[in-house]
Amino acid sequence: MKKSDALAAVGGLGLLAVGFAGVVIAEKQGWLGGSSAEPQACPHTLKAEDCPFCTPALVEEMGMCGGHGVPEAFCTRCNAYLIPAFKAKFDWCGEHSVPESQCVICDPSRAPQGQQTTPPPQGSVALVPREVDLPRSARVPSTKCSTETLRVQFLSSEVARDAGLGYVTVSERNVPFTLTCTSEVDYDRNHYAHVAPRAPGVLSSVLKDLGDRVSQGDRLATVTSTEVGSAKTVLLQARTLEALWVRNDEREQRLLRQRVSTERDVLQAETELAKARVAVSGARQQLRNLGFTDAKIAAVCSSQDTSASLAVSAPFAGTVVARDAVEGEVVRTDRPLFAVADTRTLWAMLDVQEADVRRVRVGQPIVLSINALPGETFPGRVTWISAEVNRRTRTLRARAEVTNTDGVLRAGMFGRAVVHVSSPEQRVVVPKEAVQWEGCCNVVFVRKNDRLFEPRKVRLGHEAGPQWVVESGLSAGERAGATVLTWTWTGVVSGKASIGRFTSAWTPDPTRTRESSTTRKRCWRDHSITRFSMTSALS
Repeated sequence: MKKSDALAAVGGLGLLAVGFAGVVIAEKQGWLGGSSAEPQACPHTLKAEDCPFCTPALVEEMGMCGGHGVPEAFCTRCNAYLIPAFKAKFDWCGEHSVPESQCVICDPSRAPQGQQTTPPPQGSVALVPREVDLPRSARVPSTKCSTETLRVQFLSSEVARDAGLGYVTVSERNVPFTLTCTSEVDYDRNHYAHVAPRAPGVLSSVLKDLGDRVSQGDRLATVTSTEVGSAKTVLLQARTLEALWVRNDEREQRLLRQRVSTERDVLQAETELAKARVAVSGARQQLRNLGFTDAKIAAVCSSQDTSASLAVSAPFAGTVVARDAVEGEVVRTDRPLFAVADTRTLWAMLDVQEADVRRVRVGQPIVLSINALPGETFPGRVTWISAEVNRRTRTLRARAEVTNTDGVLRAGMFGRAVVHVSSPEQRVVVPKEAVQWEGCCNVVFVRKNDRLFEPRKVRLGHEAGPQWVVESGLSAGERAGATVLTWTWTGVVSGKASIGRFTSAWTPDPTRTRESSTTRKRCWRDHSITRFSMTSALS
């Protein structure tokens, strides 16, 4: 073979190899039609042909969304299936439920041209106090309400009579300002004691039982304790050594005066005597810690008593109200055997409503009534008010001391306490059923004549039994002879109207904080009466 032919053959093989490699690469990349390679999956949880991130051509094809000012291909409000794709790209404003890159609330600069937000002019925005959820009885009449410009006028006096309306004369009477709250009786913790032995040992005898009256110092039980016997022995030994060192000191002082002893010997004798007296003092204090009085300690010294008997005594006069003592058992200093209480004075623990906290003061008198003792009352006085409101019940704990001379009160009894906030005063009062809730104000209907009634906004004070104290809304001239319409009114229509409505089956409660508008509408619909009209007082 010629050399030129061989070179041509080698060049042809090289070209063939390069062409084959190119075909393989093109097939793997999917550049050749009819390739069996599968299309690449969309990383945004969508189909590739529906994903504007994987197929940018969709943006031009679909155009702009006319309703939301963003490309239709990226509008999640028109195409909810795009939401997972934006969330997969971590481009989502959870607060406003739009993509973060489209949220004009978080970033007003993203708003379309001509719609960018501008700061409001100074003074056009003001902070207003949040409406407090007060009971209706505590709400101030609304200044925007037009209730007082209206009148209720029946077609005739016979219609008003047939409606079964009742009347009551507004009056003044001496009304004390009182608060009523729930109460629970408890022991006076200043005269209540858990009694435990002063030293561990064995309970050798029990001398008092539940309900027994005891005086201060009476023995409740006896404990045999080795610690007591040791303490007595230490005291007797210290007293004996003290007596010896007293005699030795006197001897050294006498010898020194006779010039037989030295000052050194006298000083040593005085030192030992001082140590002995300190030991006696410590031994006495040990017995005092175990409950021994000075008289009992003197009796131990005089009788040379070294017994291990320890008395468990009452700390003050009272009644044994608890017992956990059995003869022969081992007792400890951290386990009480008895509870003694002086029940002549007890505590009434009051639960004061949060809205009434500012009215309660230490020193105010109370009257306690017990559910289990109808007809009986017990006087007392507020002695303590908590500094913290219960987070669960929203009530404030207060305490009153109540006398229990007859002993009929028992700890744990439930009842109601009436706190006298102020002394009786002449106040205007109306029955509770005469006060209606208009929707924003408490209203009383004043009778002008047999056919005409005037709605009057009133500000209520505190409750006085079945009546409300009226702080304002009824003038001085009307207090003596005005009469009040006492039907249950569901609402007042503003302006002129040819129909008014009321019902005797539904009574708004002024102490409630809210009334369902649905309830009011239902009552208006179901209890319509067309025989009286609402007219404007200004017409």
